[in-house]
Amino acid sequence: MTRPTATLRRLERILVMVPWLLDQPGVGIDEVAERFDVDREELLDDLDLLGYCGLPGYGGGDLIETSVFGDQVEVRMAHYFKRPLRLSVREAVTLLLAARALGGVEGLPESAPLTRAAEALERLLGAEAGAGARIAIDLAAAGDEHVPELRDAIHRRRVVRLTYRSGDGRTTTREVEPWTLAAVGGAWYLQGHCRLAGGPRDFRLDRIRELDATGQAADAPPEVIPPPVYRPAHGDPSVVLDLAPAARWVIEWAVVDAVEPARDDRTRVTLRTADLDWAARMVLRLGADAAVVAPAELAVRVGELARATLERYRRS
Repeated sequence: MTRPTATLRRLERILVMVPWLLDQPGVGIDEVAERFDVDREELLDDLDLLGYCGLPGYGGGDLIETSVFGDQVEVRMAHYFKRPLRLSVREAVTLLLAARALGGVEGLPESAPLTRAAEALERLLGAEAGAGARIAIDLAAAGDEHVPELRDAIHRRRVVRLTYRSGDGRTTTREVEPWTLAAVGGAWYLQGHCRLAGGPRDFRLDRIRELDATGQAADAPPEVIPPPVYRPAHGDPSVVLDLAPAARWVIEWAVVDAVEPARDDRTRVTLRTADLDWAARMVLRLGADAAVVAPAELAVRVGELARATLERYRRS
């Protein structure tokens, strides 16, 4: 996963800032800067940039208007924002599904307004009263139930105790100083300082077997928290695979050190992993689209997993 750039963070801030400013005409510059965690000069640059945003034509009436009188800020939208928004059926259904998906996550403070927005969209789509089940989406997953308690622990800076089953099947009990929750690749992760490991760790919520609040105070999180992805450590083994075209997605998905042509139409990829069992499961998943070049012990492990899998199918 790529980390957000300064430009992307600025765009996200401005998109959130505009509707808030519309609801707060004449608000003070210092109050806006404090709310959006930017300094005064950066805020003024954002407001100046808004004056160049609008629809093609970019003349009078096409652009967003921003005004700073003394210490007060006011934003006025271009005239096209006053016209009723007309959505196609496809756009409305897409927005409805997105609102339902996010609104269904436990513990999110945005759930209530998202639910109201979904209900309004249903009415626009002609849904009858009580017929909200016409369009349904359920993205609930194991571990979602931990989100409210973990959000509270993060907010209050309190240590949590986890009974956690790792990817290699081991179950341990750990005390964690929680930093943040992150959603990556369809899974929630708790990021924090693990006292058992003595360093930063990422924990998938669906692997948490028990969660308890200890009440102990936790240290403040670092200013920059990297995304919950694998970061190679010294001594992690290298894996070399020959991939068919259908398996080239691995290059974008894994931590890859080298990519070079191989025989036929295959691509040779060198990557690192903290766990050869993880690599073996990936190769087994790829099937004939991947061939192990090195290390030899990985090829042995893939064979063992394949035989064990076939045996389970035979028994069933």
